[in-house]
Amino acid sequence: MIEKGFTIDLPPHGYVRYIDHMGDDTRIVEAARVSYGAGSKGEEADKKLLKYLFTHRHTSPFEQGIVAFNIKMPVFVMRQLVRHRTFRLNEFSGRYSEMPDQFYVPEVWRIQNTKNKQGSLPPRVMDSHEMAEWQELCTKVLEDSYADAYDAYNSLLKYGVAKEMARFVLPVGIYTEIYMNVDLHNLMHFFNLRTDSHAQKEIRDVAWAMVQITENLFPWSIDLWSRYGMAVVSGGKGGDAAQT
Repeated sequence: MIEKGFTIDLPPHGYVRYIDHMGDDTRIVEAARVSYGAGSKGEEADKKLLKYLFTHRHTSPFEQGIVAFNIKMPVFVMRQLVRHRTFRLNEFSGRYSEMPDQFYVPEVWRIQNTKNKQGSLPPRVMDSHEMAEWQELCTKVLEDSYADAYDAYNSLLKYGVAKEMARFVLPVGIYTEIYMNVDLHNLMHFFNLRTDSHAQKEIRDVAWAMVQITENLFPWSIDLWSRYGMAVVSGGKGGDAAQT
């Protein structure tokens, strides 16, 4: 079992941190058996029932498990996370506090996918020198833009503008932070959508870090999800997996 505060870093400034949780795989089984007044019947029988519940989409017992996370991520990743509407969360407030001078810079730039308007692809084939120059050029454009935006933000603050308005100039690459909790059923549905190869890399990184934490807390359930999840929890691929 991981300890509270266990953290997976997501460079350059992000992370996913385990806060605490409620329940375990046995709690889910016991919740299912309460309908006929029974509890745990041992690991083998409990795992068998858990598999039956999962593969037959009896989802309510999985809502008995809850995980709480502290996540730091760019605003554009946060926008994708809150699309799911199943997380209970509180976010860092740019009205109360000054926004940090922390921005997301990708390690590798990608190019637009011409067949998928919302997707990206690895950069086109270049020799190593040309690739390095292209990557450096893209990074410089981004970092210069960040610097100009944050300078403008500080100037507005110095002019006495309220923090809630000065933040208007800040880009979606700036970092924000949340505390959130979610039940295991909805968390696994999130995993289905946001670990999918069609989801944006940056939200996939967050989702896989959450998977790594959750599998330490609910190992039987996450094992089932890893084997059957995409087909069972969401009834197959589809929905609004990566529209933002």
